[in-house]
Amino acid sequence: MSLALFKFIETAPSAPGTAISSQSVQGSGKAAGVAGPLDDYEAVTVIAELAGNTGGTLDVFVQASFDEGASWFDFAHFAQLAPAAAPTQYLLNASLSSNLTSPVVVGKNTTPLLAAGTCVNGAFGDRMRLVMVSGAGTTVGAAVKVSVIGQRVFPRS
Repeated sequence: MSLALFKFIETAPSAPGTAISSQSVQGSGKAAGVAGPLDDYEAVTVIAELAGNTGGTLDVFVQASFDEGASWFDFAHFAQLAPAAAPTQYLLNASLSSNLTSPVVVGKNTTPLLAAGTCVNGAFGDRMRLVMVSGAGTTVGAAVKVSVIGQRVFPRS
């Protein structure tokens, strides 16, 4: 199975607020803070290594774009991390052959809304980015490391 590896290495906001990924994404051919191209992969695995902020909560979302980055929609929201939470690893898989059975409320652009601990399975767009939300009382943002692994059965010709 052919694979592509895209690695985000970010720092969550050091004060209460929202930030999108902005650092170069290893392996990506897209703009800084964006992983891709993903449009010719059949499945993705997302692995996150997350720890809590100092002083406030941390929410990390993965957003996908279906229109070359013009709009972004929530794809996954990891469990909310308590202040100073120990490092935790998360893994999720999504495939084009999976179907969602009912609508799910998602956020758009810099207003994420997907419930914590949720992933929207199925189509995952042509690129991904992160949105990090630091809660009240945050004084130091935590390291945020997320890998997106694209998978396809047949290599591109």
